[in-house]
Amino acid sequence: MKFPDLFKITFWKVVAVSLMTAGLIAAIWRFSQGLGPSTNLVDTFPWGIWIGFDILVGVGLAAGGFTIAATVYIFNIERFHPILRPTILTAFLGYLLVIAGLMVDLGRPWAIWHALIYWNPHSVMFEVAWCVMLYTAVLALEFSPLVFERFKLQRALKVVKAITIPLVILGVVLSTLHQSSLGSLFLIIPSRMHPLWYSNIIPFLFIISCVAAGLAMTIFESFL
Repeated sequence: MKFPDLFKITFWKVVAVSLMTAGLIAAIWRFSQGLGPSTNLVDTFPWGIWIGFDILVGVGLAAGGFTIAATVYIFNIERFHPILRPTILTAFLGYLLVIAGLMVDLGRPWAIWHALIYWNPHSVMFEVAWCVMLYTAVLALEFSPLVFERFKLQRALKVVKAITIPLVILGVVLSTLHQSSLGSLFLIIPSRMHPLWYSNIIPFLFIISCVAAGLAMTIFESFL
């Protein structure tokens, strides 16, 4: 792309700038006024619909990373190897965006590090927090060969390639744990859900849905 093309006005650039501007205004309002006044939420109804969109849906769309990685490295289906790196990058960026969105969603985002120190193994969110942090680190390592190749860091590249299979297995385990745990959140609120949607196997249904959504996102990106 030529440098002057960056300033050429197109429909999608207008849409992108409009969305970013609206998001910036909303973020300023949220951090200046607080989570309660900016969302109209209270302690008895603490989650808005955007939680289901930016966290649950966002994580689900990034599930293609561990699915394709397991397909290529564990099940040795090599025909999917060409889309492996773009899928890993998509998952990595997706998890970074989820973390960024979570910083806005949390009532006290500056206390997000408390999960590292104050353990609560009986909490589903505690397990999700740890798995998301660890899997984001795994995705960074899985994507790092591209960076090492670019800067010709052969020793680091050799180390990462040597631990690729354990990394992929760890990524599958972490993803399975936290994807199903996000579904487990709905087990504690049966009164908030329609009987048609409530089920004791929601954790299993959630991870199956995430795998399908992640693969759909991979197909969509490959088509583009």
